[in-house]
Amino acid sequence: MTAARARAVVIAALAAGGGLVALVLASDHQEAKAVWAIFGPAVGWSFVGTGLYAWRRRPESRIGLLMTLLGFAWFLSILETANSPLVYTIALATGGLWGSVFLHLGVSFPSGRLAARRDRAIVIAGYVIFPGALVPALFFAGPRELGCDACPTNLLLVERDADLAGVALAFGALLYVGLFLVVLARSIRHWRGSSPLERLQLTPVYVCALLTFLLVAVARAGAGDAAWWAAFISSGLLPFAFLGGLLRSHVSHLDAELRARVEELRASRVRLVEAGDAERRRLERDLHDGAQSRLVSLALLLRSARARAAADTELAALLGHAQQELQTSLAELRELARGIHPAVLTERGLEPALQALAARAPVPVELSPGPHERLPGTVESATYFVVSEALANVAKYARATHATVAVRRVNGSVTVDICDDGVGGADANHGSGLRGLADRVAALDGTLAVDSPAGHGTRLHAEIPCAPG
Repeated sequence: MTAARARAVVIAALAAGGGLVALVLASDHQEAKAVWAIFGPAVGWSFVGTGLYAWRRRPESRIGLLMTLLGFAWFLSILETANSPLVYTIALATGGLWGSVFLHLGVSFPSGRLAARRDRAIVIAGYVIFPGALVPALFFAGPRELGCDACPTNLLLVERDADLAGVALAFGALLYVGLFLVVLARSIRHWRGSSPLERLQLTPVYVCALLTFLLVAVARAGAGDAAWWAAFISSGLLPFAFLGGLLRSHVSHLDAELRARVEELRASRVRLVEAGDAERRRLERDLHDGAQSRLVSLALLLRSARARAAADTELAALLGHAQQELQTSLAELRELARGIHPAVLTERGLEPALQALAARAPVPVELSPGPHERLPGTVESATYFVVSEALANVAKYARATHATVAVRRVNGSVTVDICDDGVGGADANHGSGLRGLADRVAALDGTLAVDSPAGHGTRLHAEIPCAPG
């Protein structure tokens, strides 16, 4: 909404409210003039004011527009205080429009739009019933039947008939009650089907709106002035209930955005892990197919050269030493390639890779049978490197004589437990190896914990989510 349009709405609302103050104070039939002169326009102004605020803050929603229209419809209903028979009759026939707009507002909250066909039918019924339910009675109802002996003449009166007027009024009240029950059932069903965050914003709106609807329906059914005063007070609280719901809606929207960003961050971390694993596999293949193949070929050439130089003992010894150094370099290169990403993990799976890892460990390792089926690549890699780093720490620092490794798949997660009988004292907060493993596991929404009391060995426990196969 533009500033100029907002100013025009404010001016119109102030003029309408001021005119109604004068109308109420000059009324010959309105009781409690001071109360109506103060609070009657105030209710309309509160709807217009909160509507303009909501319109400015949430322009994509029609709630602000509907709240503003409700304020002006409320002003229209107060025209029943007029002394002019024409104005009074128009107010009787159209004053219920504020209930129609109010129903539209409540059913379409918080977007202001009606997506479901059933909701559109309810709102259309509201626009017919609220202003129209009283009209048939106006053809037969005099001032007494309308509950106001001092009121102006009803210009729609054709023939005064108390019985027909009573039937028409009862039928109108029945329509109000029926519509209320339909709206109540719809509201309960919609509330129960909403998320907890949506319920947070719907609850104050639904409670206040349904209470007001019920009070108006009871008052229209002829419950007396007490019901009208209760409906009046409840109506005054309505705009703030809607505004509170909108603010909660805004908070829910921000929360949804935050959740979406957190989910994207989590997905990004998983993609980084997957990309890292893919790069590890590429480097391992390059080393195996490139550098290792060339070194193996060079070792064969040195062996052939040494055989031909057997007569020259000094040259043969030199070639033999070169061959030994080459074999050492080849072994180190193979170990490096295995550390980057073991080929057996890619080709055969987790269990053979862990068996090879346990066989190479300098400390005896008891490996419990693990999952025989293949797991997602990122889960297999993370599990392998958790075990690899843990066994490396056992060899370097634990002074252990024995270690156990157990990998299980339970309830949608892969659990990893590595225990040793060493000196303990390990700290996951120190040392880049364990911190790196914790980050890698966390990137997959997993956890890693280390229990290492001094003198009582170390237990490392990791859990990595893995959907059931």
